[in-house]
Amino acid sequence: MREEETTVPLVSICCITYNHEAFLAQAIESVLKQQTDFAVELVIGEDCSPDGTRQIALDYQSRYPGQVRVLLPEKNLGIMRNLMTTMAACTGRYVAFLEGDDYFTDPHKLQRQVDVMRAQPDCTLCIHDAEVFWQDNSAPAYLFSTKYATLLPAHEARITQADLVEYGWGIPSASMVFRRDSILPLPEWFQGVFSGDYTLQLLSTRRGYIYWLPQVMSRYRLHAGGVMQTSSNTLGQNEKRIFELEHYKHFLPQQLHAKVDEYLEYLYLERSEKMAALGKRGQQLRYYLKAMTINRQRLGFHLRRLVKRVTLSA
Repeated sequence: MREEETTVPLVSICCITYNHEAFLAQAIESVLKQQTDFAVELVIGEDCSPDGTRQIALDYQSRYPGQVRVLLPEKNLGIMRNLMTTMAACTGRYVAFLEGDDYFTDPHKLQRQVDVMRAQPDCTLCIHDAEVFWQDNSAPAYLFSTKYATLLPAHEARITQADLVEYGWGIPSASMVFRRDSILPLPEWFQGVFSGDYTLQLLSTRRGYIYWLPQVMSRYRLHAGGVMQTSSNTLGQNEKRIFELEHYKHFLPQQLHAKVDEYLEYLYLERSEKMAALGKRGQQLRYYLKAMTINRQRLGFHLRRLVKRVTLSA
């Protein structure tokens, strides 16, 4: 039996949502409008929102019981734990990603991406372009591909794990369709990372490459309650970034470690400065030493910098 002839979902859409009362219906409707020759399920991880998000999700589940499935944790899990739980509940061979405040704009999106992945067995993640827009229209919308032109070209292309490490995050989250076995099961440390999207991309490309489609097939919403809008350069954010980079080195090939260490050096210095501002001299010194020693070729630079600072403060 061909995989599209069975009612078992070939594609699961992992949708995490919190306080998305104003947006979730649009996200769900964009899934229901998908035209495919295979079965699709929408798995919604509703993380105990204080607004009406949960009721909206449940209403759609009651209307589309064979297609929409809602996970109902008893307490708030937080973004990464909710993502891990929702991903684990996905049963499809392919797992698409959609946050509750974004939405698909092309009814053939999933079909196009699955067609690519069927034809290219070594493609573990298929992505496409997306439009970024502000909910309040406070700034003009733009395409991801214009901001990340080096990573996301104007033509179809393959993107490797080395490309991701070199250029960093630049992939629209609602564009991602993974091979399920390239990312699941997620490691337990995933719950402590800063960027779930980027970590999923790196994990998936352990076993293959990313295929980029230049068509614009989703929209990425920026609003006051969004994760990226509420993020700031805090001590906690710095800690999570260090945590994830140190864990990346456990699975990235040795030839990519130098690039990771380059960013870790910066983050260790940043943490040292933050500890100094808090008056924690021991921690300040600890992270300064970590920055100094992570790259032996730059040890001389850091020693000269340290001597200069000591001289000026004397």
